[in-house]
Amino acid sequence: MGISAVAPAFVFAVDGEIIQYEVYDEYGDMLTYSSDVEIGDTILTKDFSEYQIYRIEGEKCYARFLRKLNRPIIKKGKVKDTTSTEDKKLCLYMTHNDESYTPSDGYDSIYGAGGIHDVAKALEKQFEARGIQVVLDESLHIPHDSSAYSRSAVTAKTLYNSEKPDALFDIHRDGVSRKYYYASHNGEEYSKIRIVVGKSNPNFEKNYKFAQEVFAVGNELYPWLFLDIYCGKGHYNQEIMSTNLLFEMGTYLIEKELVLKSVPLLAETVEQTMYASIVEDEGGVDQPKEDIVDNEVEEEAKDDVAQTEQTNDAGKPGWTWLVVVSVMLGSLIIFAFATTLKKKIK
Repeated sequence: MGISAVAPAFVFAVDGEIIQYEVYDEYGDMLTYSSDVEIGDTILTKDFSEYQIYRIEGEKCYARFLRKLNRPIIKKGKVKDTTSTEDKKLCLYMTHNDESYTPSDGYDSIYGAGGIHDVAKALEKQFEARGIQVVLDESLHIPHDSSAYSRSAVTAKTLYNSEKPDALFDIHRDGVSRKYYYASHNGEEYSKIRIVVGKSNPNFEKNYKFAQEVFAVGNELYPWLFLDIYCGKGHYNQEIMSTNLLFEMGTYLIEKELVLKSVPLLAETVEQTMYASIVEDEGGVDQPKEDIVDNEVEEEAKDDVAQTEQTNDAGKPGWTWLVVVSVMLGSLIIFAFATTLKKKIK
């Protein structure tokens, strides 16, 4: 079920090179790419290693290893057997309605309903083909500026309150080079997909966990499909519910046809995550660290504390044994004093 948008009085298109950033790790190896970065943003790679951007120099960014997350355990299950779609509902909308695909649409931005609407409609059909009720809201939130998310928040909240969906998905396309999103598998060409989570909302941990579940299922089904999970400083209206994600469906320089070929794979991934697979968390994280933006002094202090603790563990007796020995010596002194006093009384 789609909700139509009112077309604007004037429609125009633009095209141009969009600034893109390359993100490297401490060793100079490229991690990922983005059209918008800030210090503190994090990236979760396919092996569930999390990195944090700590320096930006022009169009190059540098990220340090932050921690290794436990990969969610995926237990395959059967899709919920039902003759009704009432218990399975998803809502779709587009914050940046103008986003388009230059090779197919002629421009990267079309003021009004751009090529991204075709992708959202295709995703709607794929979900419906799987017995999932879908509400696609094509309300326009133009222009594509810093207030677009404030305008789309009205749409997202309305969908949440009126439809009570299992999840809300904001459909976008990225602004980096084609090569970063291009994928080839068994002779077929596709577009990769990125999951984006906003750190500036109270639901971040829950949104992030849900994103990891989708990411884990997708990597098991189609290891080449998902680029990564990018956690930016924005909120992306994800405070509305814990299963609200932003999907970057390819980039402006890739053919829209390749994105449309990836749509059924995303639909299957979401269906398996939400209505079929049993996703379990192993619990905890390996090698956890706090935020590490320009905190070398703090890290050195932590290393000193850790080294002291290791010395105590390795060089027994430590504090526990010192307490025991002190108690024993005290008892002997008291006993000796009591014996001497007893002899004097006699």
